[in-house]
Amino acid sequence: MGLVAAFGVSVPANAIDVTDQRDRTVAFDRLPERLVIIPIPAPSTFMTIDGSDRKIVGMNEYAARAMREGIFGKLFPGSTRIQTGVTTGGDASNFAPNVEAILALRPDAILQWANSKEIIGPLERTGIPVMGMRVGSFENYVDYVKLMGRLAGQDERAAELLRKQEEVRQSLASRFAGLPPSQRPRVIYFNRAASMLRVSGHGTAQDLAIQLAGGQNALEGGPSISTATIEQILVWNPQVVLLGNFDPTMPSDLYRDPRWQSVDAVRTRRVYRVPLGGYRWDPPSHESALGWIWLAGLLHPESVTENIRTSVRDWFGFLYEYTPTDEEIDNILFLRENAASAGYEAYRAH
Repeated sequence: MGLVAAFGVSVPANAIDVTDQRDRTVAFDRLPERLVIIPIPAPSTFMTIDGSDRKIVGMNEYAARAMREGIFGKLFPGSTRIQTGVTTGGDASNFAPNVEAILALRPDAILQWANSKEIIGPLERTGIPVMGMRVGSFENYVDYVKLMGRLAGQDERAAELLRKQEEVRQSLASRFAGLPPSQRPRVIYFNRAASMLRVSGHGTAQDLAIQLAGGQNALEGGPSISTATIEQILVWNPQVVLLGNFDPTMPSDLYRDPRWQSVDAVRTRRVYRVPLGGYRWDPPSHESALGWIWLAGLLHPESVTENIRTSVRDWFGFLYEYTPTDEEIDNILFLRENAASAGYEAYRAH
């Protein structure tokens, strides 16, 4: 402040310094107004924190797909107008940037996964500020929520979101802390289950969800995320199977597939499509607490007092200032698609 007074240097009122998840700090003379966000879960989380869809000018097509298939497009109608050609295409695992298309959007900043120089390096050479994000654990998610709060000028809003999620996390962790392995169902989460069997192992956000809900990951060691064969699944023999929202596989597909008939989860009808609300409930997001409550109710219905439909309404009120109808909650929970699965009757409106 003494230097400002002595030399007449003024700092813009909205100037901010933002440190990304590589510990690199970028100075902005004002809050960014035009963002390109390449990581799939980030656009909906940013809009929820910011309370607006006006600042994002480009996002991943797979993020847009979740908005179209779920309720988010209704909550943030302007999201349907955001450009999606910011990667070179392909499936949801391709984050290679389409640099020419991104430059045409004239962004003030770009958010990109920092796990690979090949996908972040070309963006850094544009001269546009690039904020690196980390993926894998729930702790990574916590850090990038704080990053988004800073970019949006909504630090308190981001902190409140994390506080509410941590309350649910601590509540479930305490509830199932003393549960022995013999009472924890063996669960497998499939990130993909149509053209390949892609599973999440120990240390992933999906593993955290399984543990918090009173289960245990049926995978025996191996990489955190990897492909598996049906022969490996038969050996692991999960008691519960979770189908993620990155391909079209539904419980009925496994129930009628002859290769799966000896798997415990199929024999006992405990295969579930993970819900899709404002975002997919399988990866970390601003709706993760709902995913934990949903899964705990399926694994231990006798121990869970939270009503998932009431929880959805409460969280949607906080996140979006919106009260979903019974029909909208049915769609979020994939009530029709999960109807033939054990215990799902309890998630109907009564």
